[in-house]
Amino acid sequence: MTNLNEIRDIVENTDHETLQNFVVNLLNEDENLVMRLRLLSKNELTEEDFDQYKKRYQEIVNPNVETGSFVPYRKAMRMERGLNDFLTEDVTGLVNNKYFDEAFDITKLIFLRLNKLNIVDSGGVTDDIMREIFRVWQAILNQGPKTITATMFRWIISRRDHLGDTTDPDQYLEFLINNFREPNQMERKLQIAGQQIEELEDDTQPWSYPVDEERWAKFYLELAEQMEDEDKIERFIAEHLYLFEVRNFAIERHISKAEYDEAIELLKEGRAIEFKRHELNRKYTIQLKELYKIKRNREAYLKELWLLTTKYELQSLEPFNELKAQYSEEEWAEVREEIFETLPENARLADYYRNEGLEERILEYVQNSTYSGDVLTYEADLKDKYPDEMLDIYEKFARGRMKMANERRLYREIVEFTRGMLDYPDGRDRVDQLIEEWTAEYQHRPAMIEELEKLK
Repeated sequence: MTNLNEIRDIVENTDHETLQNFVVNLLNEDENLVMRLRLLSKNELTEEDFDQYKKRYQEIVNPNVETGSFVPYRKAMRMERGLNDFLTEDVTGLVNNKYFDEAFDITKLIFLRLNKLNIVDSGGVTDDIMREIFRVWQAILNQGPKTITATMFRWIISRRDHLGDTTDPDQYLEFLINNFREPNQMERKLQIAGQQIEELEDDTQPWSYPVDEERWAKFYLELAEQMEDEDKIERFIAEHLYLFEVRNFAIERHISKAEYDEAIELLKEGRAIEFKRHELNRKYTIQLKELYKIKRNREAYLKELWLLTTKYELQSLEPFNELKAQYSEEEWAEVREEIFETLPENARLADYYRNEGLEERILEYVQNSTYSGDVLTYEADLKDKYPDEMLDIYEKFARGRMKMANERRLYREIVEFTRGMLDYPDGRDRVDQLIEEWTAEYQHRPAMIEELEKLK
């Protein structure tokens, strides 16, 4: 591809008449380039020009829409590229040339159209387009007069119940939070947030999680904070503490004021609520642990650490090691055994054994495992100390997997797994014995025999 400097050289070395004729012919073939040049040359745009912009966006979208407003994945990707280029170059050009109302009108059309389409969005197409629309809106707000700000506020806030599947509600609310800070706009946003929550309270079924209600509650509290309206905040918290976003806000609020006892009560009550997202139990327990640590309540602190270790944070050894640090070596030996007995079945005990340097227990874990991946996971811990036992484990899994295998892909995987035996003393002999047995037993499976040849 020709680089920018080379292009400049070509232009500089071309006489004016030739260059002018070339540009005229080029513009005659592409109306979009005409519009861009008009903006660059500061020529006044006409109503016909703005109609051309609207036509341009339709030319990008319409060819990609199938029956029933459906946009398949490949066409969605093509539409995204076209719209993003259009928004980045053409619509942003309008903004930079102070055509704020016109730029907003065009983005409104795109926004409304996208929210009526059924787009296959596995590639994040709609997120990218909507992000670009919000970027253009932000540019209009940053550069435009107060009149366009008021116009945009009225229209954008009116879309709250009609976002469709295309617009991310969190992105939409974040835009409202970060903009429109005039006192009357702040009051209007707060009023609408309250109305939305009331309506959602009536609509939310008892068995469903109030996602939208939580979202608007968070929005309300962030607004009230911006307005520094303590009365509204306190009243809203008292009335909506059943929402976890509100509870979390209240907890952080108490902690920031060093009101630790109040925060602890809210955390304990929250953890006792039966139906909630599982990660909240972990979050609340971590917060309780830290608060008890601040208050120097060792007994309560150790209790929360125990819960994290044995129930709420099984994917990490961090609470296990933090708990370990609270005991002497002699005490820990006893506490550790209690933990091992308490951990649920889905905990990977071998990770705890590895942490404690208990190779014999790791070996026992792998010997009793039904998952061949454990052999590879813990091989480095066992290989040097238990070579014979590891060969036995390898052979057990290899034989078991071969009995179930019925296609070349599986044969290939077994061969790769069995190859690990060659790194052990006597491994070659054990592998040769397996090859001999399998060749005789499965002689009518040519694909298997071919794969086994790779082990010789």
